[in-house]
Amino acid sequence: MIVYGGEFLKEVLLIKMVRGASRIVITSHQNSDVDAVLSCYVAKRIVNELNGRATVDVITPGMNLQARRVAESLGITIEIVEGNALPQYDLCLLLDVNNLAHIGSLKDYVVSDKPVVIIDHHRPSIGMPPNALSIIDDDAVATAEVLCDIMISLGLKPSKKEAQCLLIGILSDSRRLMIGTEKTLRDVAFLLSHGASLSEAVATLSMPMSYSEKVARLKASQRVSLYSLGQWIVAVSNVGSYEASAARALVDLGADLAAVCNELNGEVRLCARAGEDFVKSTGLHLGEELERLGSMMSGSGGGHASAACATIPRRCSEVIEGFLALVSNKLKLPIKKID
Repeated sequence: MIVYGGEFLKEVLLIKMVRGASRIVITSHQNSDVDAVLSCYVAKRIVNELNGRATVDVITPGMNLQARRVAESLGITIEIVEGNALPQYDLCLLLDVNNLAHIGSLKDYVVSDKPVVIIDHHRPSIGMPPNALSIIDDDAVATAEVLCDIMISLGLKPSKKEAQCLLIGILSDSRRLMIGTEKTLRDVAFLLSHGASLSEAVATLSMPMSYSEKVARLKASQRVSLYSLGQWIVAVSNVGSYEASAARALVDLGADLAAVCNELNGEVRLCARAGEDFVKSTGLHLGEELERLGSMMSGSGGGHASAACATIPRRCSEVIEGFLALVSNKLKLPIKKID
């Protein structure tokens, strides 16, 4: 699904908004991943192409470790600031996020009387800023894919470095093209034709797992509780860091659905991952369910069908219990502890 003001208006409106602004800020979600960070970088290059007079700042509320390493390896960290405030602006671009609750303290600086453009591949959420121009394709595997489509629509040719960044973003969020569509592959071919290297992109993402991440994954396995949900196996656990990686590890071990929480400073970050067979067979969309769970528990959440997160001001046990109940009710299947 693509959400915007009309198929023939999106490019016109985007160009008009960018060219009419003198101070533009670009930001993304908390714990910005590879796709988010590289999309912000390329978005800045697109803005500069459309409006060379504008001052453009890229500010994220913090990058995750992999994103920081990738940005450093590409030599683009100088253009991306990690901060907890936004400067005054005429136009704000939200990349890889459409819920203001997911940009942390930066949401306090997104003012209602200034225009906002959303470029994203997540389903529209209840936390979208009103009256934003939303370019959202939730069939795309990455925001980098959406940006690639925008460049093609605008007739812009990416530089070799921009093409490489977009390719890395697509590979990162598609798990090296394990998921995607025919259009995803066409976009990859487009980027390769503009100098991107598939082997170099894979090498950039193939960084060794840190000692801390290995420990988190193993501890999640050690602390796991197993449940049956009809024919499906659900694994839940808790760690002190790397909860997303730990949830993916539990799915790789054999769980159909996994949820791992990390409790810190009175808040719980819950990350859920699901196998493709589970998602296709049940029709469950984890992003929708975690957005619902966050709303029910005075927090926020969202994501994709097979990968989503929520941040909730509760205890781990309460959040896990709420998650299991929500999934059980949604699928109309009993949840039973496996001893």
